Amino acid sequence: MSKSNKRKLNPKIGLLPTGHKIYWGQFPELKKLSMNMLDKFVSKLSKIGQVISPELVDTKEKAMGASDFFKENDIDILLIFPLGYTPGMCIAPVVKDIHVPIRLLNAHMDASYDLAKGDTAIYLYHEGVCCIPEYSGTLVSLGKKFKVRTGHFKDKRLWSEIEDDCIGSAAATEFKRLNFGVIGSTYTNMTDMPIDEQRLLRTTGKLLIRPEVEEIEEAFKRVNNDQLEDMYTQFRKFYDVDKTVTNDHMEISAQIAVAFDEVVGKKYDISAFGYYWWGEKDWVTQLRSQSALAVSRLAALGRPGVTEGDVKTAMAMKVMDLLGGGGMFLEFFSMDFVEDFILMGHDGPSNINVARGRPRLQHLEVHHGKTGHGLGIDFEMKKGPITLLNLTEFGAGNTFKLICTRGEVIPGDILNIGNPNCRVRVQKPIHEFIDDWCQQGPEHHIALGVGDHIQKLESFAEGMGLEFSFI
Repeated sequence: MSKSNKRKLNPKIGLLPTGHKIYWGQFPELKKLSMNMLDKFVSKLSKIGQVISPELVDTKEKAMGASDFFKENDIDILLIFPLGYTPGMCIAPVVKDIHVPIRLLNAHMDASYDLAKGDTAIYLYHEGVCCIPEYSGTLVSLGKKFKVRTGHFKDKRLWSEIEDDCIGSAAATEFKRLNFGVIGSTYTNMTDMPIDEQRLLRTTGKLLIRPEVEEIEEAFKRVNNDQLEDMYTQFRKFYDVDKTVTNDHMEISAQIAVAFDEVVGKKYDISAFGYYWWGEKDWVTQLRSQSALAVSRLAALGRPGVTEGDVKTAMAMKVMDLLGGGGMFLEFFSMDFVEDFILMGHDGPSNINVARGRPRLQHLEVHHGKTGHGLGIDFEMKKGPITLLNLTEFGAGNTFKLICTRGEVIPGDILNIGNPNCRVRVQKPIHEFIDDWCQQGPEHHIALGVGDHIQKLESFAEGMGLEFSFI
């Protein structure tokens, strides 16, 4: 098993460079200066993704041609870069039928210039900011969402914002291609676990894939010795196996892992899934209760699964995975008002990509709130900045809503209960944060991503057509 660290997305970046044709004849050096700046911008932008750009648009007629160009080339995001003042009709025909995130680049090579020595050509060369309000008004008039990104070429913040916008938009394109599923059902009487499949259809164009529990059982029976030996090797490479874990425990977990791999990965190509079943027969119950290692392995390989049938949190984990944050399955455990943190964790499958050091395997006689017993996975979480993400359908109109916040995993004592847990400090006082978070209509499970991914998530939400709420 090779762990999936950062997902490698290659954004298809639509770039619309604009100018004002009447200036070129009046000031011969102006176009040369502007095109040189554009070349340098494209060179830096190419390090983020594939740049897809028409010729310089400096008339309404060329804008109409650029509209056709972008229709013929699938792009994840549209960046609009005015080279000096440009009339709004240089963008209106293009943006009218664009359905990807739009960013206005209020940018320039220079952080400053010598005003005392500047002539009219130099002044016009630096005047891109003049048309940004006009462009913005045009986009508002056409009902288009957008953001303005402002800075100079040596400004790391500017490039970080542009990269986050592009990665988030590319993640949305990729997310729409994926399959999501539920095996079994949701945990009994949990009101937030069910998913509205019509909402999913409107958002992704797909319904859930629903493998039968019987398919896992039959795949389990087909596992051969070579497959088991290979899985043992994978387990021992990535886990510190506790002395409480016997060979029998490892055998069942390895066999279940092979079965999940066959059904989830090879047969249905499911990228995120919820799963749960109680089972009247002990054996059927054990197929679920001893599946934590199998599902954790899939999460590490980029196919997160969440117990209690929670496909929505599995989908949120997949978003985090696409953005390079790993994606961990958690819920609120308790609050500490003395040291100002919220304890978070969950039993069952975990994503070892967010672990600090080697995760541990140990045998648990009880899985709280559930039937069965089996292996538990525990590890120390990486310390530092994190993003908390909730995918909900409550208060989300016809689609889904992303609820997110920045936080930090901080050092300190945690519970030793056989499941990963961590101290999370958010940016607001706890009493304000919990109320603000809950007012958005979340479900009680949360996906944690390592690093700050808020801006990427905002672009992702735009690309998906989702509601977005930052707490």
